Amino acid sequence: MQKTQHKTDEYFLGAVTRSGFTTSFGSIIGREGWFTYILKGGAGTGKSTLMKRINSELTEGNRTLFHCSSDPGSLDAVVLDDYKTIVVDGTAPHTFDPVVPAIKQVIVNLGDFWNESELEKHSAQVMDAMALNSSYLKRSGRYVCALSDIAFDTYSLGSEALDRSGIKALAGRIEKRVITGHGSGTGELMTRQLSAVTMDGCKTYIDTLLGCCRVYRFTDEFFAASSLLLDELSQYASQRGYDVINCVTQLLGCDVTEHIMIPELDAAFISVNKLTDVGRTGRAVNLMKYYNEDVIALKAPRLRLNRSAARTLMDEAAKTLTLAKQAHDEIEKYYIAAMDFERLDKAGTQLIKRIRKRKI
Repeated sequence: MQKTQHKTDEYFLGAVTRSGFTTSFGSIIGREGWFTYILKGGAGTGKSTLMKRINSELTEGNRTLFHCSSDPGSLDAVVLDDYKTIVVDGTAPHTFDPVVPAIKQVIVNLGDFWNESELEKHSAQVMDAMALNSSYLKRSGRYVCALSDIAFDTYSLGSEALDRSGIKALAGRIEKRVITGHGSGTGELMTRQLSAVTMDGCKTYIDTLLGCCRVYRFTDEFFAASSLLLDELSQYASQRGYDVINCVTQLLGCDVTEHIMIPELDAAFISVNKLTDVGRTGRAVNLMKYYNEDVIALKAPRLRLNRSAARTLMDEAAKTLTLAKQAHDEIEKYYIAAMDFERLDKAGTQLIKRIRKRKI
């Protein structure tokens, strides 16, 4: 008998924008019929490790992994479809607390397993590392905000030169060819963070997009054409009863659509530019022809300056996030040394047993 293949999608839980850290994960926690375990505890208390263990041991069904944008190797949440269960890191900057305690959400405090007296011996070192980590994160946030401002300036210039009627006509042709029939969903529009500025530059979980059988790739260096096109496709699909995943771009403050997926149609629509190139898979459409060449020519010096500054800011943000990770590792060193991992492992085993009972 052939083993059923289960799907794993990956996103970021959120990202730093001009408005601070933003995440739409609260809407996932609020879904009807789901139960959420909210993990609390400082750095090094094993939150990410526990979620990785849960993901590896509870193998049935589709699942979604949400990563930390400051450290993509770390998990911030696991969503298990076959168990209707969510496990999420509820500590800052993405603080979550129970809304309906014990009935829909419960706190799991990993701080119960640390030795406070051991930590107190190194309180000065821990506080120094925390201050350094916070300083680097704030600096990287400023770089990201500046990058966002520059990207928005490029977006604004592109909007001024955009052939909107041409883009809407293109959307209409795609809709007739791809978004046919009626979906079996409610037309829900879900927001997800597929890309983020990380220690390695702008990272996109491309396999989540390429998990779709039909991939359409739109080249757009100015953001405006692809955003309008994807919004048109998203709204049309929603009106026809298809649930749609809208992936927003951190570079524009999470207010502009970067990619969309329509799971029921097994289709993904991807925007591509030099800052967030996601490869060359899929049917390619060049949206640059939908910009007025004369208007763009007048703005060429400013656009060149924006491209150069954006690359520099991206590099500096990545370097600063690397320094923040080093300070975070220093914090973790002290908490790991003070943790009773034997008790933590036993608590993890009990948590996994509780989740198993929720299998639908």
